[in-house]
Amino acid sequence: MLNGQDISTRSCAKLSKAYLYTTSPHLFNGDAEVAFARVRDKVKVPLYGCDCYAYALLASGFVDLVIESGLKPYDFLSLIPVIEGAGGVITDWKGHQLHWEASSDSLPTSFNVLAAGDKQLHQ
Repeated sequence: MLNGQDISTRSCAKLSKAYLYTTSPHLFNGDAEVAFARVRDKVKVPLYGCDCYAYALLASGFVDLVIESGLKPYDFLSLIPVIEGAGGVITDWKGHQLHWEASSDSLPTSFNVLAAGDKQLHQ
């Protein structure tokens, strides 16, 4: 909810019509940089900056994709119920559920994260 009103992602099934956010294209390295460029070059508008605010824009229906590389669990775990509650999908780049178990000996690993407002676009 936002200001007492339900929020929802918007329909956008085609990359060519999608608005994409990432924090910075300079945060991608190696294979991740190549993979991001493939998607970036197919979207209508790539946008940069915002950090976690981009996920709020996605959940509110203002953008269609958020793609990030190298996130720690504390960067995205709290976003999962927000994105999914608004009708979107948030996974790793292979489409697997994002999951991390904290323990006294676990170290936060890095995740590549993909959030989409439209399930078809996510595919």
